[in-house]
Amino acid sequence: MSVRPSRSQHWPLVKISLIALMCTSGLALPGAAQSARVDRGTTHNCSDLKSQKIASAQVGLPTRGAVIQSARLAKGAAGGYCRILGSIISVDAIADPIRFEVNLPETWNEKAVQFGGGGFNGYLRQSDGRRATVLGDKKQLSPLDRGYATFGSDSGHHHHYLFLPDIANATSARFGLNEEERKNFASDALKKTHDVAVALMQSRYGSRPARVYFIGGSTGGREAMKVVDRWPNDYDGVLAAYAAWNQIEVDLQFIRITQAMYTKGKNGQSGWLPPAKTKLLRLAVMNVCDALDGLKDSIISNPAGCHFNPAALRCKDGKDRKGCLSDGQERTVLAFAAPQITTFSVENGMNNEPGYNVLCGADLVGNMGWFRHPFRPAIPFFNSIYYVFGDGVVRSFLSSGPQQSLFNIEPNRGSVVGHDPMEYLPRVREQSMEDDASLADLSPFQQHGGKLLLVHGVADATIPTNASVLLYQRIVSAMGQERADTFLRLYLIPGLGHGQGVFNAGFDTVGVLDRWADEGVAPANLIAIDQNKSANRTRPMCVWPAWPQYTGADASSASSYICVQTQ
Repeated sequence: MSVRPSRSQHWPLVKISLIALMCTSGLALPGAAQSARVDRGTTHNCSDLKSQKIASAQVGLPTRGAVIQSARLAKGAAGGYCRILGSIISVDAIADPIRFEVNLPETWNEKAVQFGGGGFNGYLRQSDGRRATVLGDKKQLSPLDRGYATFGSDSGHHHHYLFLPDIANATSARFGLNEEERKNFASDALKKTHDVAVALMQSRYGSRPARVYFIGGSTGGREAMKVVDRWPNDYDGVLAAYAAWNQIEVDLQFIRITQAMYTKGKNGQSGWLPPAKTKLLRLAVMNVCDALDGLKDSIISNPAGCHFNPAALRCKDGKDRKGCLSDGQERTVLAFAAPQITTFSVENGMNNEPGYNVLCGADLVGNMGWFRHPFRPAIPFFNSIYYVFGDGVVRSFLSSGPQQSLFNIEPNRGSVVGHDPMEYLPRVREQSMEDDASLADLSPFQQHGGKLLLVHGVADATIPTNASVLLYQRIVSAMGQERADTFLRLYLIPGLGHGQGVFNAGFDTVGVLDRWADEGVAPANLIAIDQNKSANRTRPMCVWPAWPQYTGADASSASSYICVQTQ
């Protein structure tokens, strides 16, 4: 395994191995709900927690303990809560601490929700319990206001930008040069934050939570699958939305697409897709496939039934002209649609990532960046998100320093042009082992009684929709359909992209998980609300492989659709 140099001037991580605090009360029967019962001990006021220190022995991975920076009472929509901010101290003295937030409601339902991050993380999200979850119905009370203790972290790295908000950290991978920060981002910070949060609940309420749920999307979705893989007994219900679970293959896919996109050339050979061309592609696909589900509404409900050939948009002479695609632009579109396939395998035998639904509804308009020039290093917004994230991975995860160029990577071989393949392939595999959440046999989680929801938008152009289908199929193949049905559901939502879209779906995320895990009530007939401004419409959430077909009457009502499996 290669050793990366530490980075003394950037931001720090943490590495850990400790004692798990969360325990189950009683033995869990596979697939069965347990009564949530906890024993009460000594309690403390919110202000008392400010002076509390969490010892390293209370955390299940190596740390130097945790300190509380602030603990104060705050007011939510449905009552007061204790808002706690603190840091988990790194083992590596030059690694950043893990900054965390824990919110403890005055009226506690003895349950907790952990929130995942996004992008490269590096900031505390306002959604760490004080707002709706990923894909949550914003018209409902937040988990915190419903009595759940909530918590999350920045995953163990952070940089102060002079004029930019903290969320700018989500696009920077520089922390990857520090081993502890890198491993905290991969998943270690999840366990460390969980254990510290549980210790604070124990101190505040005199008991640990009877149920703990995890909800995240994108990177947070990968994190959701990581906690299922690594700490199955710590969680009772998990929602993984548009999850980047197959992370290294996604990174290599970003690299391959970037290379096609920024190909330079004359006479139509340039691969750059300006906004006018991405809109052209989307409109052409909609013209062919929009009405196939029974309703013309800019939503393709059954992507498997949509067949569009980008050759229909080719400029006659292959050159870049208005209203058509040049040869280079057509190649870029096909690069998006094609799966990423490597000549080697990474963690758990993975060697591929599905292509994007660009030929059946995925919208590239917001992902391409403002300029056709690939700045080095990549600049957020100026360059495409595929280049921004791919470049960051190459410079800080796969290279020993920031000097390596994404354009020298051979994404199908995991190597660098002009270098011995074995110089970089071990780094690719090492990164897969750290980041990927590709375990297919989830028996420990299922036997614990855990429940898992996979949700993905059909129009996602950041993480391919069929990545969630692939994950679901791998789990079913490993465990069998009958066992999988006891704890697993997959929902694909038409019109939803990467967290937003033409149909900006929201549903009762926490409630669905809680009823299934705590009461044994499996999800049935779920309804998603479109949270776009003035949308005022609903659709059924169909269990994959079913999709919602319009039957007539009120197009804005979920009752006017039926879930069908015909192609």
